[in-house]
Amino acid sequence: MSKYIKTFLVASIVLTVNLSAAFAFDKLFIVGNQASIDRARDFFTTLSNESIPLAIVTDQFDKVKKEKYIIVLGGAKGAGSVEDFVKQVLTEEEKASGNQAGGKMFVKENLFAQGQTIIVFTGSDEAAAAEARKNSRKTWWAYLVQWFELDTSMPMAY
Repeated sequence: MSKYIKTFLVASIVLTVNLSAAFAFDKLFIVGNQASIDRARDFFTTLSNESIPLAIVTDQFDKVKKEKYIIVLGGAKGAGSVEDFVKQVLTEEEKASGNQAGGKMFVKENLFAQGQTIIVFTGSDEAAAAEARKNSRKTWWAYLVQWFELDTSMPMAY
């Protein structure tokens, strides 16, 4: 194989890899149980209206814990809950302060991977976690705008 062909092949591979990276899109991973997902219909409508690419994860949470953008819809404890995942994300103090009526939102950065942001909505149950999500909309919305370069020049109709 001539020197020119080898150089062309290497350049083609490098260009292909760089183009693939340039066109790779970030995705939002939503972690929750079915009850918390059912309570978040308005949230999913907002994400859909903004064309935010997402994946919903209802089990095997450890498989996505190194993803760049994660939102945890917390709530109930026990089988089928996100409790074990939340234990890896929040401190004992944070879990205690969030485990109450009204719930609470937490933001964790660079926890499992560099450049990662995890938003956790927690509460004594799914209703409290949903209330925390609704009450902290301005905060989490700013993250979504930044992550997905959303156009905020027009008021949201939803």
